[in-house]
Amino acid sequence: MVFRVEISPQAFGDLDDIAGYITERGSFESAQRWFNAIMDAIRTLRKLPGRCPAAEESKAVGTEVRLLLHGRRGHSYGVYFAIDYETAMVRVFHVRHWARKPLNADEFEDLMDEQ
Repeated sequence: MVFRVEISPQAFGDLDDIAGYITERGSFESAQRWFNAIMDAIRTLRKLPGRCPAAEESKAVGTEVRLLLHGRRGHSYGVYFAIDYETAMVRVFHVRHWARKPLNADEFEDLMDEQ
C-alpha cells in the first residue's frame, strides 16, 4: 500500500524555523541540504510508515503517534506523524531536534489538535 503524506502547517513552520537556525549558524547551502534531506526522509513514509516506532510521548495521550528519526548523532531530528490506514494517509504534525526536552501531554495534545 502506498500512503499519501500530508505535512501540517505546524510541521512546515518547524522545518522553516530549523532551516533558519541552520542558516544563522552555518550557511544557506547547509540549511538547503538539510531541508532537502529531511524532506526525502519524510517522503519515505509513503511506503511502510509503520516501520517507525511509536513515540514515547504518545502513551500520555492515548493516540498512536510514530516517530521518524532523521540525521546523525548530535544532529538528529524527530518527525512526529500519525497513520490513518483507512484513508492511506500519513499526517506529519511536528518536527523537533532530538536533544530538546520531550513534549509533555498538553503540548502533545495541542499539536495533535492542530492537524
